Amino acid sequence: MNIFHYIFRAIFRIKWWLLILPLLFALLAIYMTRNLDRRYKTDITIYTGVISSYGSDPGESNASSNWNVLNNSIQNIINTINSKETLKRLSLQLYARLMIHGDPNKDNVYISAKHYKELLAITPQDVRVLIDKSSEENTVRNLEKYEKPDRNNFVYGLFNWNHPYFSYGALQENIKISRIDNSDILQVNYQANDPGIAYQTLEVLSKVFSIEYTNLQFGSTNNVIRYFEAELARLGSELRGQEDSLTMYNVENRVINYDKQTEAIAVLDKEYELRYQDVVFAFNSAQAALKQLESGMDANMRSIKNNSEFLSRMNHIADLNYDISKIKTLGNDSINRQQGGELNSLSNELNKQEKEFRNFMDQYSSEKYTRNGYPNANYVKQWVEELLKFKSAEAELNVGKNFKQELDQKYTQYSPIGSVLKRKERSINFSEQSYLSILTSLNAARLRLKSLEMNSATLKVINPATFPLNALPYGRKMIVIGVFLGTIFFILGILLILELFDRTLRDKTRTERITRGKVVAAFPRLSKSKNLPLIEERAVHVLANRLYGFYDNEKAVNFINVIKLSTSLDTSRISSLLTDYWSKMGLKVRGYYEGQDFEPQSRAYLVGQEWINQLADYDLSLVQHGSMALTPIPNVFLEKGMATLLVLRADTVWKTEDELLFSDLLERSAGKPIVICLMNAQKYVVEEFTGMLPPFTFLRRLEYQLANFGLTSLNK
Repeated sequence: MNIFHYIFRAIFRIKWWLLILPLLFALLAIYMTRNLDRRYKTDITIYTGVISSYGSDPGESNASSNWNVLNNSIQNIINTINSKETLKRLSLQLYARLMIHGDPNKDNVYISAKHYKELLAITPQDVRVLIDKSSEENTVRNLEKYEKPDRNNFVYGLFNWNHPYFSYGALQENIKISRIDNSDILQVNYQANDPGIAYQTLEVLSKVFSIEYTNLQFGSTNNVIRYFEAELARLGSELRGQEDSLTMYNVENRVINYDKQTEAIAVLDKEYELRYQDVVFAFNSAQAALKQLESGMDANMRSIKNNSEFLSRMNHIADLNYDISKIKTLGNDSINRQQGGELNSLSNELNKQEKEFRNFMDQYSSEKYTRNGYPNANYVKQWVEELLKFKSAEAELNVGKNFKQELDQKYTQYSPIGSVLKRKERSINFSEQSYLSILTSLNAARLRLKSLEMNSATLKVINPATFPLNALPYGRKMIVIGVFLGTIFFILGILLILELFDRTLRDKTRTERITRGKVVAAFPRLSKSKNLPLIEERAVHVLANRLYGFYDNEKAVNFINVIKLSTSLDTSRISSLLTDYWSKMGLKVRGYYEGQDFEPQSRAYLVGQEWINQLADYDLSLVQHGSMALTPIPNVFLEKGMATLLVLRADTVWKTEDELLFSDLLERSAGKPIVICLMNAQKYVVEEFTGMLPPFTFLRRLEYQLANFGLTSLNK
């Protein structure tokens, strides 16, 4: 029997299990699914406008990179729809809408009455009071305030538990998003066991996802813009403060144009240095001439220096010379009209005072000649002129010294101003560059925001959700078929496991696979069936013919050893049936039984061989031995017998000890054949050797033909 035939016979053997159990489970499935919910499906179509707005052309040189960017943008939209934040917002708004518009008495486009009652049943009383029947937005806000990350919080658990309509897992599983071909159009499908819920879910989703996508896109850009605006205001304020500080510093230090002012100071210093040298030279010349003239004056003339009127007039002339020289020194480059009039007035006053001083000196002179013989009037006149020059030069020298001190003060003042101004200007320049940079970035961010607004404006639902009127094809039939086929495969799986791991001998094929011996016959288990004698007769006929095939006419003694491994197995019935069968055929048969004709523990059995001569008077003999597990079998029986018949129970397990005893039997048989006969076998096992057994009804014949692949056989 090939493996395919064996598998078919094994399946055919459990045919009633394969028919009855699957039918029972299928009927159970029909009963359990009598109230199975129908499924309703609806969809929306979303135009993203990503590809169209960019005007992508795959033939362009940078088409591959642009195409990747566009695909990325579309995938971002898909991920936004599937995001947890979007689905959470959808869950809250959907729950609020269903609680507001649901009716426990009749179905509507929001939710069926049955499912609304179930929803009310699980909603706690403290959550029901949050439902504002007049406003969906207020209800959502109330639910958001109520929600807390607590396992006992109903609103929090509504999204995080396993609710079929509002949980994250259910929404993510039932919302299917697909891209239509390679376009920028998305199709969103959703199905539920309630047409109103399916419709309202996509209705809410079509609004929620657009808001979430816009917030996601604009959120970062708005944050950047706010940052740039804050930085721009800060830098602007800082820049204005620095400029005001520079202005105040210039005002405090009287700086209009630092470079021009320092250049003018340097020019003045150079000019007045040259002029100071001329003034010093004139002062020294006048002083020397004055000393020379004073050396030739007499005592009377020298005493005039102590005259109070002389001193008063000279001091007044000296003051006028100082004022005139100061005006000329400080305002020689830019004398205005007021200073010009003052200078003319002082010059006229000086000329007047000098004239009066000369007259005073002429009157004062009383001597005609000096001590050196000069005329006194001329000498005094010359001395007065030199004295006036000296006073004028002295005044200019004093003015020059004072002006030099002022120039030195200017250098001291303007030297630190330069470094401070440069530092302030550098700081202002840095702030200005930073201000311009932030302003440029702000303009770029605002441009980006406008671009996003343009792109987001194209994101719209072109095919809104429709209320589903027809349910999807009913899955009850598939469930029943699945249960039926699943039960069949389960039974076949159990059968496969049993065939692979069960070591019960059972039938010819399994016995030969497990024991690696040769099975030649099988006997049925004893029963009260009226057909048992006929069945045993057929079985004995098969066994006797197979054993007779080992008969050797040339031998004087032909006997068969009947051996068993189990102590509980009785082989005497097989021996008696074989003896009777051959005796009826006219053969001289002798049965040699343990316990009757010999004792297994006796010397005559274990060592002596005299009994063999007794078997020569018979055509065929059967020697029935005891159990190999308890009684040793001498090798002479195994070596001189024409064959050994090993009797095994078909309903017992082939144990390790049985395998060891069988191996020992093979080793000691000296090549003589050892065949196996199964006892207590089922009827189909016996039929493998005998053919079809009674009763010979039509159904039995049909079953037997099918079991043996007699699909087109005409044999009755």
